[in-house]
Amino acid sequence: IEVSEYNIQEYTHNSISIEQLETGFKFLGLPKGIFARYLDSHRLAVSLKAYSLKHMSKNRDSEDQLLASASLTESHILSVKAPIFPDVVLMLPFDYILSKLTHPSELAASSLGNDEDTQEPVIDIDAIVHSLSPPECFGKTSQEPRNSSCLTPEALPSSPDPNFTPAKSAKRALQLASEENNGDTDAVWSINRFASDFLVGLFQRESVDDYSVEGVGQLGTLITNLVAKLRQTCSAYPGYGMHKKVIELKKMLCQCLLIKGHGEDCIEYSSIPHGVSKVTIITEWRKACERIYKRAVSKLSFTGVGNGVTSVITDSRCNGHITQLGSFERPVRLPAAIKGAKRAGAGRDPNVLLLTEVEDNYYNMAENVVIPKAHKKTYIKRLKTKIQSIPPDQKGVPLTDDSDGEGGDDTMGSRGSYAAAVVGIGASLKAVDMVVTGKCVNVFCAIRPPGHHAGLELRPMQAVSNGFCLFNAAACAAIYATTPLSQGGLGLRRVCVIDFDVHHGNGTQDILCSTYDPRYLYVSIHAGGAHINGFEDEGSEDESFRHLLGGRKTEGIFPGRCGDTSPHKGVLNIPLGQKVTASAMGSALVSQVTPRVEEFSPDLIILSAGFDAHENDPLGMGGLSAADFGSVTEVACQMAYKTCSGRILSVLEGGYGIPCCRPRNDLFLPTTSEERLLDLGEDLPSNMDDEVHYTLRQKLDKCHEEGFLECVQSHVQSFVKCNIRK
Repeated sequence: IEVSEYNIQEYTHNSISIEQLETGFKFLGLPKGIFARYLDSHRLAVSLKAYSLKHMSKNRDSEDQLLASASLTESHILSVKAPIFPDVVLMLPFDYILSKLTHPSELAASSLGNDEDTQEPVIDIDAIVHSLSPPECFGKTSQEPRNSSCLTPEALPSSPDPNFTPAKSAKRALQLASEENNGDTDAVWSINRFASDFLVGLFQRESVDDYSVEGVGQLGTLITNLVAKLRQTCSAYPGYGMHKKVIELKKMLCQCLLIKGHGEDCIEYSSIPHGVSKVTIITEWRKACERIYKRAVSKLSFTGVGNGVTSVITDSRCNGHITQLGSFERPVRLPAAIKGAKRAGAGRDPNVLLLTEVEDNYYNMAENVVIPKAHKKTYIKRLKTKIQSIPPDQKGVPLTDDSDGEGGDDTMGSRGSYAAAVVGIGASLKAVDMVVTGKCVNVFCAIRPPGHHAGLELRPMQAVSNGFCLFNAAACAAIYATTPLSQGGLGLRRVCVIDFDVHHGNGTQDILCSTYDPRYLYVSIHAGGAHINGFEDEGSEDESFRHLLGGRKTEGIFPGRCGDTSPHKGVLNIPLGQKVTASAMGSALVSQVTPRVEEFSPDLIILSAGFDAHENDPLGMGGLSAADFGSVTEVACQMAYKTCSGRILSVLEGGYGIPCCRPRNDLFLPTTSEERLLDLGEDLPSNMDDEVHYTLRQKLDKCHEEGFLECVQSHVQSFVKCNIRK
């Protein structure tokens, strides 16, 4: 193979997570039948890595010395950093060893819906080598202690202490399941069902002498009372009417999350016993509260509400945002998104709801409470005044131009643009309410205009324009979710926004993470990089790399350099180069995004769902298929299940691959009898035009095979697939 940074990279896996390997495999475009070989290759790689870290001496040369050695031999630096394994290790019968391991077809079903990962022990190479020498080779056991390199799940750093292992928890779970089958209801509601042995051990200490503050000891009381409340609610639930059931479900779930946050405060301000990790206590406490949350949802759900329910939210007022002829952001994007959601079952399946109206209370909350927290008053006033001045019959008017008339070339609209943008924010607030209060597991918001380039002020982070965006739905949803209950919010502690639009969400980063805020984690996977956008000198005002969304490749990639680096630990920007490929996306999700999100442990995940990285999108900046977007969604759902009981929602951002929906009126261009139109049926309003330039029409023709509509369909299908909490 060619010696390059692309072909030779550091191996990042430290354990075998079947779930993560299955996810990463989907992005490679390989036949399903070779997954067994893919799994075996990772089994070998992890075992060799574990052996080298545990039993081989490290190269003590400095990084500069290693670089010098590599340059002298004209080789890659990893060629001098890589361990040189003993011959006995390399000559082991790995084919035979791997043949004795569990075949993928025999593995348990994916653990989606559980908060525990599916991991298998790592092959202990040192133990195998050791067994080849006396006395083990004679069938005798050595009396000398041996440091094992076998990194089993029980020995991973996440284990609370030697007295608690996942294996022991599994045995305890089987015992409790047996008790449940035998009708032992007290066992079903024991706190052992929800808290680990480690956490229960802290609750059951007879003395509080080890605590100068009794905060940790109070956790047991909190969780016991919460479980008792859930048990009482479940007993009375069958006698409630439907409206009362929805109210009780909301109260119970909100109480779970409030107590979860209160418990974190108790731990944070307590004196922890010597030898006990505060991080471990917090982690186990979060898991216990989320298990109670999932039990509440599973016990209190019914048809159309709760577990197994996905919702799609939209509103016809979003169609009032009418752009100019030739814009990528066409009004037909919304009908196409609704059509894709319907193909995934929205409106037909009783557990896949299609909600076509945003109520006035959410509209008013968006306009008067949340939007002013996300955007500066000067920006809101400027935008509102500009839109109100547009004549009712005029469309395609620049909305975000400055006093010099610059910056509005790509963000145009009409008299209905303000209402469309506000109702989009209202839809995202409604989605947060529905997910957090248990009405559904996940929600897709089919709204426009998009929002992730709209920041605190006009053209955030030195972008040349607002990139089709007016108000930021993802940021507004995050702010609403973390606003205290006393101020009208939901009081969540942490929200993660994951943006997979092909462009960096400079507006979202500007609003939530301009400085570090422990409530938010912003993750963006996008096209770009310093080698494309240029290297920024401090104070540089270089305009050569600033350009419009969809501009020429030589001008860099919109919105510029702001997504090339991560300014602090509240931001994870992952630029993937000139074009976003499936393999690069999958690698980033598995090796970088998943660990960071699990470490952050959000109470809610919000997706900025842009589909402009599709291989047929007219921007030409992506290589993903519709199925790849489904896989991205599944990965995000897996993260949500591991951290926050599956609470996840998405808001529509980019994606422009919609074929023409109306016959063209080009009087001076030849017509062809083979002109193809996308039939959106009743989802396309009769008064909606779709004027597209002839050259753009040609680009969009290939989207008949697969495009934006299929991407939305795959996205919603993945939500439906992942809407069961176990």
